[in-house]
Amino acid sequence: MNFRIASAALAATLIIAVPARAQGPADAARADLQKAVTELTATQREYSDLRRGLYRDINRLDDEALTLGKELRELQREEERRTASLKTLEREIEARKTDFNYSAGILNQYSKAFVTRLHPAENQIHKEAIDALDQRATSAADDPKMELIERARVLELGLERIGSVAGGQRFEGKALRNGSESIEGTLLVAGPSVFFTAKSGGFEGVATFAETGTSLPTVVAIEGAKGMISETIRQGHGELPFDGTMGKAIEVAAAQESLMDTIEKGGVVGHAILLLGAISFLLAIFKVWEVSRIRVPSRSTINHILDDLLNGESEAAARKAAAIDGPAGVLVRTGVNMFYEKRRVLEEALFEKLVSVKPRLDRFLPFLALTAAAAPLMGLLGTVLGIIKTFKAMALYGTGNAKAFSAGISEALITTAEGLVVAIPVLVIHGMLKSYVKGRFSDFEGIGIALINGTTERERKSDAAIAAEDAANGDEELELSPKPA
Repeated sequence: MNFRIASAALAATLIIAVPARAQGPADAARADLQKAVTELTATQREYSDLRRGLYRDINRLDDEALTLGKELRELQREEERRTASLKTLEREIEARKTDFNYSAGILNQYSKAFVTRLHPAENQIHKEAIDALDQRATSAADDPKMELIERARVLELGLERIGSVAGGQRFEGKALRNGSESIEGTLLVAGPSVFFTAKSGGFEGVATFAETGTSLPTVVAIEGAKGMISETIRQGHGELPFDGTMGKAIEVAAAQESLMDTIEKGGVVGHAILLLGAISFLLAIFKVWEVSRIRVPSRSTINHILDDLLNGESEAAARKAAAIDGPAGVLVRTGVNMFYEKRRVLEEALFEKLVSVKPRLDRFLPFLALTAAAAPLMGLLGTVLGIIKTFKAMALYGTGNAKAFSAGISEALITTAEGLVVAIPVLVIHGMLKSYVKGRFSDFEGIGIALINGTTERERKSDAAIAAEDAANGDEELELSPKPA
């Protein structure tokens, strides 16, 4: 456009500078110039209009941009508010979920703990209802509201149970008499205690908390309370025995048994072990009495007898030997009678007597050793037989009753205990008796050695006498013989 303006100005200058004589072309040029000027003016006017329109559009667009910016900022603030609200709602939902899960978990734990805290006698009236509620709550896991409602019903049932138990609840049911026989009767739940009376009226007692592997409680009769429980349950009021240990004392009292009951549980093998032990103890007492009756002469008595024998007073030695009783007297008399024989003959005679004494001293000791070795093996045999019997009962009745199973094992171990109770004392007694008998036999050996040593002294005196006699004969020959020249 500036180029056009410059061209028009140049054309006007050329027109002015052209002489007047060039009117024809000048007019044409002037007309062109005028036309160009007109066009230029129109163009400038159009340009101005376009620029003003452009400015208006720019201002309008600026206003729209400001408006849109404000709207954008409002929308951003609204988005931030909604995001914050959404996060708040999400946190609240998570908190509500946490509270719901906690409440559902607490109620679930309560329903499970409620079953375990029930007295075994109450399983007959509450366990089925609790199991049904728990099953409905589990099936409604997709619906949190229904699950919570079902869980809360267990709590309502527990509150109702507390109210009924606090005032005493009486119902018909079954129980195990002494943990074995199932009988029908009436149960009374009064607080933590449960009492039972049979329909026949021949049995009554207190139900313990012991697990039986079934839904039935174990009822133990209480001595000194006969008729009291039945009368109170029938009339609805009266006196009842109370156990502050929650049934523990009753279980302990019921589990206690006398020595004869324990021996009876040992069975045939246990009776055989105890019989063998009794025989062994009687033989041990007899053995102590027998060995203690065998008198062994003192060393001074043997020395006096040896002195008489060495001095040639065999009759006096025989009288003193005859005064000694028992096997020791036989041994001494044998030594006195054979004292003047050859040493080997005396040794053989004394050895013969010692050999006859030893079996008498050792008799019954092998039986004690046999008892000490056989009693534990017999106890082990009884235990194996008892365990076999217990496993047969398990095969027939199952393993649900852990108490009965443990009772069978304990009864099976009784024979092992009886075998050890018999074997250990018998083994100690056998060792002591063996040492005692060995000491007595050593005394007999000492007598024999003393008699044999006496022959050594006799031979020494005989050799001295012969030497003295030879010396005396030698002197006389020297005196009678002529002296050499």
